Amino acid sequence: MVLAIDDPAVTTPLGQLLRLPVKFIKGKSDSPAIVIQAIAPQLQATGKNFLPVVVIVLGEDKYQAVLNAQILEAARLAKLDFVWCIAIDEAMHTQIKTEAGQSIQVNLITASERSLCDVLEYAKSRTPALSKVNPPLVARAICDYRKIKQIKNLTALTTLRCGIGKTKLPLLSQYLVV
Repeated sequence: MVLAIDDPAVTTPLGQLLRLPVKFIKGKSDSPAIVIQAIAPQLQATGKNFLPVVVIVLGEDKYQAVLNAQILEAARLAKLDFVWCIAIDEAMHTQIKTEAGQSIQVNLITASERSLCDVLEYAKSRTPALSKVNPPLVARAICDYRKIKQIKNLTALTTLRCGIGKTKLPLLSQYLVV
């Protein structure tokens, strides 16, 4: 699979191990400095990283680290010129976040009432602005609505009289999809 960037001449193989110059990759880790300092000597000793840096292609010779950025920072500290990377696109990034437990998205059209309730509880626990949402009430309202009409987008939630208004839709879009 090949990702074509805005420039049709720029293509990068996706999902494959690539050796990329450190200077072409943007990104900063949120790992403590001590972690990066501990990784750097290992990279310097072997001259390479075994855990690949996951990058999104921004353009020709431009990448953004989205996973394992601590390896990138340690490679810089170790003065390595190249790191092993895996280039991905947005769809792959979404899958990685899901696999890593960083993102949960439940389909409003197909999810069971229990799944809807669970994801709403999860959203409520992670997003303070959703603290007043009543997950069982919202899940029941969604299931009842699906029996009458087809849900075409998240805006339908605002018509259910279950405590979901327009201001909550962007917050819920992280967890609910159509």
